[in-house]
Amino acid sequence: MMPRRKLCIPLVIAAILILMLASQSIQKRHFLEVSLQINTAPYVLFSDSVGLFPGLEHTAPHVDLSPDLSKIPTPAKVSQADTKKKPIENDSQKSPRCLSFRSCGCPTCISDLTTSTWFSQRYDPNQQPVLRDTISDFDPDALKWWLGLQHSNRELTLEKVMSDMFKVISPPSEDFKPFLSRCRTCAVVGNSGNLQKSGYGNLIDTHNLVIRMNKAVTRGFEHDVGNRTTHHFQYPESALDVGPGVSLVLLPFKLRDLEWLTSALSTGEIKMTYMRVKERVVADQDKVLVINPVFLKYVHDRWTEYHGRYPSTGMLAIIFALHTCDQVSVFGYGADKLGNWHHYWEENRHAGAFRKTGVHNADFETEIIHQLASEGKISLHQ
Repeated sequence: MMPRRKLCIPLVIAAILILMLASQSIQKRHFLEVSLQINTAPYVLFSDSVGLFPGLEHTAPHVDLSPDLSKIPTPAKVSQADTKKKPIENDSQKSPRCLSFRSCGCPTCISDLTTSTWFSQRYDPNQQPVLRDTISDFDPDALKWWLGLQHSNRELTLEKVMSDMFKVISPPSEDFKPFLSRCRTCAVVGNSGNLQKSGYGNLIDTHNLVIRMNKAVTRGFEHDVGNRTTHHFQYPESALDVGPGVSLVLLPFKLRDLEWLTSALSTGEIKMTYMRVKERVVADQDKVLVINPVFLKYVHDRWTEYHGRYPSTGMLAIIFALHTCDQVSVFGYGADKLGNWHHYWEENRHAGAFRKTGVHNADFETEIIHQLASEGKISLHQ
């Protein structure tokens, strides 16, 4: 009997120990399950997006309750990758309105319309300064106005004349719109006598584009007017040959002028408009530009405001530059220091024909030019 009692005692003790261990195991397991239910849910919601608690998978016994956070990049890695691929945008990159403050690569850009109410009321960025190979978008009113400026051959249509012209010259391929990667500077050089002894020659030649007009000459006057020319504005009655690489820019004041251009670069058959004209002209046919008649009407309406019958060559050259350049410097406009109107190559200081023609209003155009300077849209050198 005694041996049985001795045997039972250890069995009872072992049973008690087993029950105690089982009880602790159950409590521990219950505690862990409750803890997981409480704590795991937030991690499942946010760890995919920001990785706040890496290594959480080591505390969760059930894989389906906790994502494999080892496959989710840490916050530092996400930040570095995002920074390399997507630089932080500033306000000007996000807002088109802010972007308008810098539409070109210059410190200031003519096409920015937020700096001057006066300028923005006149400047139309959608204008096409030169003719392309179609007239489908011509404004009928502008075309009617242009055809009425000077007598034209009523038997010919604009479509036919343009079609013949673009068989001789190439349609323009250059895009005049501003680019953030480019700062295009232009010098518009008038023919005023105030250029004499000005010493502006070197400054003029530093510009990307140098625009001259009509009978302008440079030889013998390089110190004051420079020697570079990229664009030469003219019409049949003021035509002259242009050098290699220079764009002849035709100002057509009548349909006959387009006919003359075709002839002057090919057959030479047209010898008269309303006066005797140059029968042939030397120019690079791939670089010839023709000002759009609709653009002439735009300058007449918006800029010279119906003063004069139509704008002068000098005024048209400036507005052309405003639409093709990012910064514009103007030289050789207006009277000389003595109040005389004459060309810088003329000896006659009282040759004021331009001012007295009645076709253009020199005084009003001068006001507009000075206003452009005061609005910071051109640099005026006098």
